[in-house]
Amino acid sequence: MSNLSETSTPASESLVGADGNQSPPPIDLEDRFRKLVAQWKAESLFLSSSTAMAELPSYQNIIALGPPVVPLLLRELNREPDHWFWALKVLTGADPIPEEQRGKIREMAKTWVQWGREHGYRF
Repeated sequence: MSNLSETSTPASESLVGADGNQSPPPIDLEDRFRKLVAQWKAESLFLSSSTAMAELPSYQNIIALGPPVVPLLLRELNREPDHWFWALKVLTGADPIPEEQRGKIREMAKTWVQWGREHGYRF
């Protein structure tokens, strides 16, 4: 797949304050995100297909929260590597994972976290 990071939405467009700095996600958004993550983890516990995991309603509801959850996804990915790649790709329009890393969750997580930092996300 091609690397779309050059055309992705910068972090500064998701939550920008009047001073031009990225704002943290609102607490209610973070609470909703945490609940959906817990629900998704419970629902996906016995799934081996990343596609099936991403198609779960809880995962789709995380994506539906929109670009403001990108820092939360990156934080979660940094804390515990998991299958957040599809959501990040949908929300950012980027795909920084080189072909040789595909399927290697820890390496993919590191690459996304690095990408997030390089694109101004604070998490």
